[in-house]
Amino acid sequence: MAAVNTPPQYVFELTAVQAVRKFLSIDAPAEDIAAIYANALEPLYSTDELADDIIRYIENTLKFIASVEISDVDLLLESYQYYLCNYENLQTKRNKKPLFRSLLKGQDYDKLRVYKSSKALMVYVYGMRASTSPLKPETWTPAEEEEFKPIFELILPKETQPAP
Repeated sequence: MAAVNTPPQYVFELTAVQAVRKFLSIDAPAEDIAAIYANALEPLYSTDELADDIIRYIENTLKFIASVEISDVDLLLESYQYYLCNYENLQTKRNKKPLFRSLLKGQDYDKLRVYKSSKALMVYVYGMRASTSPLKPETWTPAEEEEFKPIFELILPKETQPAP
């Protein structure tokens, strides 16, 4: 039976991108990092397949990054997090205040979420090369994303979170 109440696609991507950033910044196995981020989302969502999916996303992202020339990978990933918070796709801004549901409401498990996430990152990167992808403002921080605050509080290191 498929899990219900799993993170929406964009929450999965925000978390998985943060896991990639962490993997690139410390010397730890992808399995350990994926477990940390899967456990972090446990208060809000069912995390049955989450760690395995994060590991696959890390692998796909590293393969992609190795195949293209990117001068600052962390900046790219941070910019992609901005994009995920503010856009549904390259042409559509995200409705952050839906009328009848919560932006962070769980959904049924999607077996293709890693594939969709990997392809979305590729589209974003190639859009950057073509100057069609929105770039994060220089001063943007995840703290500015009020609607995603519950997610960022769980996945960001405590020292980078703003004081209440």
